[in-house]
Amino acid sequence: MSDDKKLSKYIHKEIQKIQWTSRGELFQELTPSALEFWIGQFKTRKCVGHSEWSERYQRNIWVSDYKEEC
Repeated sequence: MSDDKKLSKYIHKEIQKIQWTSRGELFQELTPSALEFWIGQFKTRKCVGHSEWSERYQRNIWVSDYKEEC
């Protein structure tokens, strides 16, 4: 299965988890930053590491526990 297909299934699963009572609420939760977060989670799913705060980017970033990047 291609990564695009796996990613689309993962995002679909995450969208189904959103608790919403109206269509408007769904679109409030479904922001570009939420999609960016889910894609980042999907890309790092097999990586060993941790997240830590970055003063430079003012957000949490993924840090690999190995010298090579994931």
